[in-house]
Amino acid sequence: MKSLILFLFLTVCFIGCSKKESIIEGKVPNASYDNEWVYLVPLKNPTKKTVDSTLIHNGSFRFNVKSKKQNQVYIVRVRPALRLKLQEILVIPEQGIVHVDLDLRSSASGTPLNETLQQWKDKKQVSDSACYSLRREYRKETDEAKKNQLKTEIDSILKENRTDMDSLAKKNKTNAIGQFLQSLKPEK
Repeated sequence: MKSLILFLFLTVCFIGCSKKESIIEGKVPNASYDNEWVYLVPLKNPTKKTVDSTLIHNGSFRFNVKSKKQNQVYIVRVRPALRLKLQEILVIPEQGIVHVDLDLRSSASGTPLNETLQQWKDKKQVSDSACYSLRREYRKETDEAKKNQLKTEIDSILKENRTDMDSLAKKNKTNAIGQFLQSLKPEK
């Protein structure tokens, strides 16, 4: 009897573990977005056939992503009029559950690749914001010495950002993050 129970338990575990399902579970700030569509759009070569969609219900949405569509970069987005309040976000469907929060600053977490992608996004937003502020100050500045100092600061932030991105791309060269970051590099 114990052998039969052990066999059934192992069979259930094997079937459950071998299912390489990717689920994207998302939420929005409130139910006012109910009955709006959310789209899962491939970053590369999107077509009507490759875009998936689902409705928001009770402030949440869900995509079940088949294994053949996994481990590539997608954009989770809503219709353009809603993008002022719900920032689109990059996700990588991979085995497990990807948690997406669509908001003014959207985020994704729950799986290793999406955690890494979110860390990159957070760091990039900080450096982009710093560069934006410095560029505004640079345009207003009349003192050439101060302008040169501001330009040096901007260049330093951009160089650090590029170094971090290159390092992350190198660490992830065999997965979707590395391929995505490589695609952002300017051609020489």
